[in-house]
Amino acid sequence: MDISKRQNTLLDFIIREYVKTAKPISSVLVCKKSKLKVSPATIRSEMNRLEENGFLEQRHTSGGRVPTDKAYRYYVNQLLSHPEQLDIDKKDKKGISQALSKAGTDNRAINKAIALVLSEYSGTLVITGVAQDAEFFKQGLVKLSKMPEFREVDDLFNLASFFEGFDLMFQLVEREFLRILGAPDGIPIQILIGHENPFHEIKGETIMCTKYLLPGDVIGSLTLIGPKRMNYEKNLALIKFTTDQLKKINNKQV
Repeated sequence: MDISKRQNTLLDFIIREYVKTAKPISSVLVCKKSKLKVSPATIRSEMNRLEENGFLEQRHTSGGRVPTDKAYRYYVNQLLSHPEQLDIDKKDKKGISQALSKAGTDNRAINKAIALVLSEYSGTLVITGVAQDAEFFKQGLVKLSKMPEFREVDDLFNLASFFEGFDLMFQLVEREFLRILGAPDGIPIQILIGHENPFHEIKGETIMCTKYLLPGDVIGSLTLIGPKRMNYEKNLALIKFTTDQLKKINNKQV
């Protein structure tokens, strides 16, 4: 559903702040830190409307609000509608470029480099491989387990249980999600947020899947898994820059 320009600005602030802090956002904080030039009463009223329409939820009566799956979906769709605005800092660009340059034209080395560097910069779990191949590179599970979302024993247990069946999971990801992306073009990407993903153990997480072209017209696949509270803008930009660099490598081989 459509939301007002002010509600859009408010929701954008709440999501970005929650991504940074992992703490529920109060109307007091919004008044202090956001660029909205309205009264505290108006902020409270707009937050109530966003909650009524399913974009925010209040987990504790006395606490602030957090974004819902619906809010993240709205936010991600906004980001994807302007892919030209997705960018990363020079340090990350340099790191990705150097990692790919060092890997050369060896597909195995390229996939390994992508998993290592993207996991480092995104703070998420990154899995790379060649479509229909049994060999995968997994990087970042330890980082993922240290995030606030996994401090509860049950959540960490679910995460560990999920990856015990990793090979079967990845086959399902490849069959159900990567398949519908078709051939690599631009940044075709499937994003499954929270309840949208089919894996019961990680309903609180987000999965990003994409394909890219490797030397020799081989199709590579990338799966990024992190909390719903991930930095979507940065992670999408990391994927975009990496796939763009791979295109340049392939063009040199022609």
